[in-house]
Amino acid sequence: MSEKEKERELMSTNTHKPARPMKFFKDKDGNGWLCDKDIDFVGDLEAQGCWRCEDMAFPAGGR
Repeated sequence: MSEKEKERELMSTNTHKPARPMKFFKDKDGNGWLCDKDIDFVGDLEAQGCWRCEDMAFPAGGR
C-alpha cells in the first residue's frame, strides 16, 4: 500500500440514520396514533405532536 493510499479517509456506504423511538397507540375511540414513545397518552395526543394514522398516507396500504 502506497503512502497516498494510507492517507485516504475511509468512507462508509452505511446511510441508515435511525428515527427517533416511536410507539403506535389506540385512543379510547379506537383511532390509531403514531407518537414519540415518551408521550403522555392520557393528554391531547395531537397537541403533543402525535400523528393520527387515519390522516397519514401509508405506501403499502393502510386504513
